[in-house]
Amino acid sequence: MTPGVFKFSGRIAEGDPRHTMIESMDDVAAGGLIIAPNYVPSSWGAVPQYAAPVVDTVTGYAPATDCNGYFMSDKYQPNNNCYAYGCNFASNSFPQPGRASGAPNLFSNFTPQQVISNAESDGLINIGSTVADIASHAATGATGHYVALMFSTPENSIGGDPNANWPGDYHWARCDVLSSPMSWSQKDGGDQVTNFDFAGNPITDPSTANWTVNQGPISSTDANEYIVTYDFLTFMFVPNGAVNIL
Repeated sequence: MTPGVFKFSGRIAEGDPRHTMIESMDDVAAGGLIIAPNYVPSSWGAVPQYAAPVVDTVTGYAPATDCNGYFMSDKYQPNNNCYAYGCNFASNSFPQPGRASGAPNLFSNFTPQQVISNAESDGLINIGSTVADIASHAATGATGHYVALMFSTPENSIGGDPNANWPGDYHWARCDVLSSPMSWSQKDGGDQVTNFDFAGNPITDPSTANWTVNQGPISSTDANEYIVTYDFLTFMFVPNGAVNIL
């Protein structure tokens, strides 16, 4: 199975005409490649962007008004993934950790630590893997909000099929209410915003929430369905006004 067939939460599916980068701005200038209102240069390539970015502060679960409502289907929902929603930063470019800050291309070395490092390069702060770590950090009085990072490990030759290769993925959830019980929300790829996990349960702790996805049959000749699991990695802090994503 090719990467374009899989459903991703964070990364861009191979061959996606809406979000695939062009090698350079020179190629954009050559004409015939314009599929977005604007292309933004980066060290990874020229990034298609569908509207000027909007950044907002988290005041609760408010998808209709966050970032001018840009995460909604009547605006730019398809162009903002879990990373954009987690940061409350509608980049309108299906952003990838590290792309704005010139960090190494995430998918040349797709590991949990590389996702964390690239997010840190964008301005996020890794604070630890427990709810107690959140409480300790919140006690410092820093202004911003918290996100949780999950990671799904790549797997090749699924079920013995050499063409069924899961390239891996990442997913982010966002803390909307810090007081107990905490309340979190998430945006799965280009889908709608929700405050439920993948099993339909309210998210009160991403480290124990359900992040399992049924991807469906793994090949055209095998009816077995492939189950993808995103494992919780860490909590990170998004400081107000100090993060840039693309």
